[in-house]
Amino acid sequence: MDDIQNILWQAKFERKRNWLHAVRILEESLSLHDNDPVILTEMGDIYSGRKLHKKAIEMYQKALDKDAKNPNLLFKIANCYLSMNEMNIALYYYDQMGDPFPEARYNKAIALSRVNRVAESITLLEELIQIQPDSELPYFFLVEQYLSQKDYEKAIERLNLTENIFGKSGKISFLRGIAYTYEKNWLKAYIEFQDAEKLKYSSANFFRAYGITSEKIGKSEQAIDYLLKSIRKEPFNITTYLDLVNIYIAHERLLEAHRIVEHARKIGPFSSALSLIHNKILHLIKTKYGTIDFLQKLSDDDHNNDDSI
Repeated sequence: MDDIQNILWQAKFERKRNWLHAVRILEESLSLHDNDPVILTEMGDIYSGRKLHKKAIEMYQKALDKDAKNPNLLFKIANCYLSMNEMNIALYYYDQMGDPFPEARYNKAIALSRVNRVAESITLLEELIQIQPDSELPYFFLVEQYLSQKDYEKAIERLNLTENIFGKSGKISFLRGIAYTYEKNWLKAYIEFQDAEKLKYSSANFFRAYGITSEKIGKSEQAIDYLLKSIRKEPFNITTYLDLVNIYIAHERLLEAHRIVEHARKIGPFSSALSLIHNKILHLIKTKYGTIDFLQKLSDDDHNNDDSI
């Protein structure tokens, strides 16, 4: 056993410098130690760390042949299949673990969600949070599942619980704001997004939701600012351009709407939605200014536009 421990220490040391050399050390020791499952597991860990999941599974499976029903090996194999997006096979191995430990429960809940077994995923996550894991991840994933099922009240309850355990955070306020937007409770959503911003939360989705909510409560300039921030963070999301354009149209800021559409046309495929709103803007500008002024306005706008957002 001391000899195997020495081999593992050598491999772990080499793994940081040259992972292939670490594998060779382990391979050379296998014949001497009758395919010891500890050595095979270490090889599997090296391959898994390099995202060579098929090779990792091969090593873990050989180790499992020597150490049947080992829950740690079953967990490692399941995780490899999860990383390969082979959800049903991953679930097979998670199921073989019997009563899985917390990290396995969380990963199994992810796999269940991805094969649209959301109710089972929620049940597993609810069981998991009863033992109060140290990480916020299960709580947030549970909230996302409730949001996907349109159970906004339950999502808000679980966010409140997360806040009670871990304290305030921008993500909690953001997700609570999202739940309120789905309920069309725009003022409560706005207050949550304000809190998220104060807590330095920042993402394209956050600024988009904050912008839409700002418009709903009559803060149009702020709405435009946040939607522009969202576009700068995620310039290829055409949906945000459409949100911004619709605000400009609603307030008869047609040249600004036209400018945003022209910018969107240059950065990605010209979708049918973008094409329709482009034609609508041209029609509105022409109706408002007349044919001659219409052409002049577009020409002046193109001349003054530096194509920046």
